[in-house]
Amino acid sequence: MKSAPQRSDVGTAQGSYEQARAWIGRRSETRLTDVAVDESRCKVFAALSEDGNPAYWDRQWATAQFGAPLAPSGLTMSLIMSLPWKPGGMVASAPSLAVDVPLPGQTFINVETDCEFLRPIRWGDHLSVYEEIIDIGPEKTTRLGRGHFVTTCMNLLDAKGRLVARLTNVLYRYEAASA
Repeated sequence: MKSAPQRSDVGTAQGSYEQARAWIGRRSETRLTDVAVDESRCKVFAALSEDGNPAYWDRQWATAQFGAPLAPSGLTMSLIMSLPWKPGGMVASAPSLAVDVPLPGQTFINVETDCEFLRPIRWGDHLSVYEEIIDIGPEKTTRLGRGHFVTTCMNLLDAKGRLVARLTNVLYRYEAASA
């Protein structure tokens, strides 16, 4: 009988590569994001990145072109992040399903993120998101330590349940090398 994955002190599920491979294709529950896409976040991001695209600034022009002003694409990840705290002591869910994959290693580093947009994200949109495990690579040894590349895909849906964007992410989950 195989034992169930154990949790490390830092919250990552611990297990074997074989247990992890069984997670390929697994997906999280679909959850509604905590807040809708709003003008203030979009304009602050566009201002910080000095992006003068009228789709982010000119409500009349953007509405004529796209039905509403748009969210800058670089803001997408922050639009779907859970709030870190809520009244009543509720805390955010895990940042990624990759934390729940039973694998050796307690440390993560982001390696690559690819965003594919299928529809514009507009001010006022309230998105839903679910994540799925795409691949778990075999053990590799890098200067950081021994670990596995974990590929996930976050799927963003609009209020009608239509796929708006896919964020494919590769993390390296590893056990730090001894100094």
